[in-house]
Amino acid sequence: MTDFELRTLKVGFLATNCYILRKRDNGATVVIDPGADGTYIKSVLREMDARLKLILLTHGHFDHILGLAELRREGIVTAIHEKDAKNLTERDMFSSMLENDPRPFAPAEILFTEDKNYSISGFDFYVMNTPGHTPGSVCYVFDDLMFTGDTLFCGGIGRTDFSGGSDADMDKSLERLVKLPGDFAIYPGHDESGVLSDEKKYNPYLAKYKKT
Repeated sequence: MTDFELRTLKVGFLATNCYILRKRDNGATVVIDPGADGTYIKSVLREMDARLKLILLTHGHFDHILGLAELRREGIVTAIHEKDAKNLTERDMFSSMLENDPRPFAPAEILFTEDKNYSISGFDFYVMNTPGHTPGSVCYVFDDLMFTGDTLFCGGIGRTDFSGGSDADMDKSLERLVKLPGDFAIYPGHDESGVLSDEKKYNPYLAKYKKT
């Protein structure tokens, strides 16, 4: 992935990973999961001489979207899976625990509806719906980089006990990830990054899907 510069920021009181993916040749940039601290994210974008074109959301929980309003402006596209789209335009069960929930936001410009390759704002990537944590959870794949949101962590997986979560859906999503050909660097919604092949070997939640 020498064509990209990747920065990881820890934002908000849950230390959500916000990723900045900048093209080296022209500075065009994707931000993945601006969960909070929009002013801080913008300062890093300026430091990187980054031209923000696209905001991708791995799912709709507050700690992955609340910095959104500070980053959006004309010409910047926001995208989320259709099954989590209402989290932008409505308050939810988490609103009461927030000191100030800035929602409702404007709707996303693009709603993902199927697993396939997309070309948006000059970026080519694959979207894989991985429900379980939320119905609209997705993984984004840029070549050999996979941004897994709160579906897969290093050594763990996302919670399924919130509204919209599903153990059965999570099982199916994890099995699909295990069966993917090739290998990927994984960048989760929280904690540290890793490698999918290592998760297949050592993550206890993936053990049931190992080939015998």
